[in-house]
Amino acid sequence: MSGMILYAQDFKLQNGDLIFQEDCAGNTDNTIKAVTASIGDYRFTHVGIVYIDNKDSVYVLEATRPKVALTPLNEYLYPNDKDIYPISVVGRLKEQYRSCIPDALKEGLLLLGKDYDDGFILGNDKYYCSELIYEILLKANGGVPVFPLNVMTFKSPDTGEVTEGWKAYFRRYDLPVPEDEPGINPGAMSRSDVIDIVHYY
Repeated sequence: MSGMILYAQDFKLQNGDLIFQEDCAGNTDNTIKAVTASIGDYRFTHVGIVYIDNKDSVYVLEATRPKVALTPLNEYLYPNDKDIYPISVVGRLKEQYRSCIPDALKEGLLLLGKDYDDGFILGNDKYYCSELIYEILLKANGGVPVFPLNVMTFKSPDTGEVTEGWKAYFRRYDLPVPEDEPGINPGAMSRSDVIDIVHYY
């Protein structure tokens, strides 16, 4: 893990910071945890990107059900609909990528209201959480990826079979399992060498 960890009283979010979350409850989230790896012992299930407006109000731009949304920071960190709040960890793009942030946020704001991508398919004008961040940074960086894509798998590392949770998920939405298709997940983003982990909530 790279980057200096700051104490809470010294820490201030910046535009473009990524807030990774590990949800502590929920069947789909446990399904995600079963097939992804994150930094340390975390199993991140979600990620959003920080947007600070001209009044210094802090929001998180996120692809979440049902649509891409701009969520106030406090609501993102401490959602009302959760019995247990998610664990949140902040990643910050390294200096050489920070020039992309203003244009990436402009691109992201244009996508507000777009449908959530239940099928995890790139290029269909729908977005899942890490895809949204991948795409807006890609556009802001002149078509050169900031985060690399991975080959997606929905198989248990223990059995080599698609997990029952994922089978049920894709049946529910009447969608094929996009095994071996290109994609990206929050865990892989958290392990990328283009960010430093700078804060733990």
